[in-house]
Amino acid sequence: MWRNHPFALGITAITVAAILFGVAGALAKVLFHANISPLDLTAVRSLVACAVFSLAMLLTQPATFRVSKSAIPLLIATGLAFTAVNITFYYAISMISVAAAITLEYTAPFFVLLISVAFASRRVDLRDAGIVALSVAGCFLLTGGEAELFSLNAGVLVGLACGLAFAIFNMLGNACKQRGVGASTVTLYAFLVSSLLWLAALPALSVHTIDYSGDVVLYIAFIAIIATIIPYWLLMYGLRHVDALPATIIGMFDPLVAGLVAYALVGERLTLVNMFGIGVIIVAVCLITIKEKNAQSSSQKNKAKKELDESSGTLQEPTQNAY
Repeated sequence: MWRNHPFALGITAITVAAILFGVAGALAKVLFHANISPLDLTAVRSLVACAVFSLAMLLTQPATFRVSKSAIPLLIATGLAFTAVNITFYYAISMISVAAAITLEYTAPFFVLLISVAFASRRVDLRDAGIVALSVAGCFLLTGGEAELFSLNAGVLVGLACGLAFAIFNMLGNACKQRGVGASTVTLYAFLVSSLLWLAALPALSVHTIDYSGDVVLYIAFIAIIATIIPYWLLMYGLRHVDALPATIIGMFDPLVAGLVAYALVGERLTLVNMFGIGVIIVAVCLITIKEKNAQSSSQKNKAKKELDESSGTLQEPTQNAY
């Protein structure tokens, strides 16, 4: 049944990925309380995720490692974008508040819109622009609507760079699908490229000072496997069926879920403004999903009509030739 509805499957995969990312964000706050820096956590998460996923692919799908030479630059670019998202987010939260950094990361739909217009890779209309504006406004309200965002300082610029990197990462996921590169291969090489960069940076980090007690190890394992490997694979799979613009808007379930889980686990407050932001994000996700679904249905109908017209023309040719 699912195979006959690839768009629904893609939407579901991206939604589940965003939910898992949100859970990871909330659990990361628990680890930050254990005096693990965001940069150290990101490095450990990336290295553990790479080791586990590489071993799993080696044992179950060794063909995942084989790629054509023409696909290598694209896979390296995807890995670099993946790493850039993590690094810029870390630097953003070291310069500005976490809430402001999350809001800036989710300016990604805006950047997807700009890039799509610049390269004519997607037909963009006013509804797209309106939904993007609605989703960014919802994220702004959810994360507290801080005035800091309106001051053009280094932290805000780095946060915007994070949004740009996340947009590029999603668009590269679409490009990998067009090249015929599978979700597992894209995920694997993104982890490999990222891990090589983190390995080079290890001497400058304080990973060795982490107290790897039982609870900390369990949290790291959960974040690396359940909240990194699975959601990134799901995101890459979803991008095979869903365009980057709706994917980044649906991805806003990430801060939404992070806020709700942090409220339950860490005791963070949810104000009326935050809850209104949650409602706005849900409306934006519903609108973009309906719009994309209608566009998909229209495209399929036009394709079927074209095929029917072509087959009718083929059947009529012998009759025309008979006279």
